[in-house]
Amino acid sequence: MAIYIFSLLVGYVPNGVDNAQGYRARMLKKYTNSVKYIFTELPTRRDVNLYRKAGIGVEQMVSIHQYFTDNHSLSLSVRVEDKLDELKESLQYTDTSREGTEIRLFRKGSVIASLLADEMEPDCCHSIQYYNGGRLIRAEHYTTGIAYVDYYVTAESDTGPYAKLVRRSFYYSDGEVSFDQVFAMEKELYLFPDGRACTKSEFIAEFIKRLNLGEGDTVLLDRSAQFDFVQPLFAYGNRARFIAVFHSGHFFEKGEDIHTLYLNYEYYYWFKYSGMIETMVVSTEGQKRELLEKLQEYGCSIPKIVVIPAGGIDRLRYPDTGRKPYSLISVSRMDPRKKIEWIIKSVIKAYERNSNISLELYGQAQNEYTKYLQDLIVKNNAQTYIRFKGHADMTEIYKNYEVYVSASLLETLGLSIMEAIGSGMALIGLNVKYGNQVFIHPEENGYLVDYDPKHSQEKEDELIECMADSIVEIFKDSERLERFHQFSYETGREFFWSVIEEKWKKLLL
Repeated sequence: MAIYIFSLLVGYVPNGVDNAQGYRARMLKKYTNSVKYIFTELPTRRDVNLYRKAGIGVEQMVSIHQYFTDNHSLSLSVRVEDKLDELKESLQYTDTSREGTEIRLFRKGSVIASLLADEMEPDCCHSIQYYNGGRLIRAEHYTTGIAYVDYYVTAESDTGPYAKLVRRSFYYSDGEVSFDQVFAMEKELYLFPDGRACTKSEFIAEFIKRLNLGEGDTVLLDRSAQFDFVQPLFAYGNRARFIAVFHSGHFFEKGEDIHTLYLNYEYYYWFKYSGMIETMVVSTEGQKRELLEKLQEYGCSIPKIVVIPAGGIDRLRYPDTGRKPYSLISVSRMDPRKKIEWIIKSVIKAYERNSNISLELYGQAQNEYTKYLQDLIVKNNAQTYIRFKGHADMTEIYKNYEVYVSASLLETLGLSIMEAIGSGMALIGLNVKYGNQVFIHPEENGYLVDYDPKHSQEKEDELIECMADSIVEIFKDSERLERFHQFSYETGREFFWSVIEEKWKKLLL
């Protein structure tokens, strides 16, 4: 009896799905040791550490590539100093230099290898890269021993020569090759010493067969779109019970999303295979109602639909020395769908009427959209009161500000908004489904700004003016603002982990 969670690799900063998985992982650890998180793509050490930081234990992670060897562990035990001693003898390097977690090895002034120490366990080595004439030719990757080796050739592109991965060999603990992964013509092929060959889909299917999922097993799906594990899971894991968790809207009306396809492509397979899904999990009652309607409309089988918020808060957080007066924050990915430019434009307008107002933006800030936002701020000479703060652990930061503001077009729950109410923040957001309508109670802890997706572009200026009015209004009365803070605290109690945990226990355990 085990719980399998088919996770997917993320970018350099975990998104809402990954954070939700982390929340759930920390909760499940209290009640069972039988949860496994499956990487169907080969995880780099960065990927492993990102999930560790999110709350998933390395002992819970399974790489299907290492599953076909006898070395399943993703833990590290190869010591940096031991490897440096080995390389001293084998490579005869004469000098070293270190920058962060990378140690470069030199011979006659040229780099011949780089040893990469782990970010979270700096005494352990996870990779060694080898160079010939300044060009990468091979990379060894370690866990408890050598796990796999990458082989490269020099190829040409429009931007010049680059190291092209052509083959990857995976090893048993005795040093014998378990199988090779070959890359050619934008395809992957898996070759075994006995002559067997299979595609990536067949490789994943074989892994799922070997899991031998039974009636006591649970498969938890957080993502499904365009991933090779979905159809093999339904084909070979049909004795297990499937639980599908919706982390975003399942259906978009025109204007709600810039990539509108009406039925959200992320959940196509869940609609297609709804007859095999025991339970669908959504974060709000509003989405439950609309999901039921869409399943009926499309003639799908109707599984059980339960409401369990995708995240929770451990406790209420109060400011140590008081909140920064007239302060607003927004916390999100720097993504056009978050409409952060509307927030910036509305704060600029509000500042014209109250020059005490300030806005600080938290989130990863290294993309073209961010540059557009920064240019917008500079163009309006707003640098003194609108600032980017970058990615940060927000746990103890929300409580220092007065108002959280969002212009996102859809928040299935909105983990940052939930965390904000747990710190007693007043809220301003668009009157959009689903999370904003759960967390923001007009005139009690903030304001919902009317929004019509069908006419948003034509009425953008009007919308921004309304947001600016709400920002100015919320700071007019300090006693009222304090009442907003207290109401948010009371709302936050509904999302304590103790409440969420009971719902997951009832469903899973």
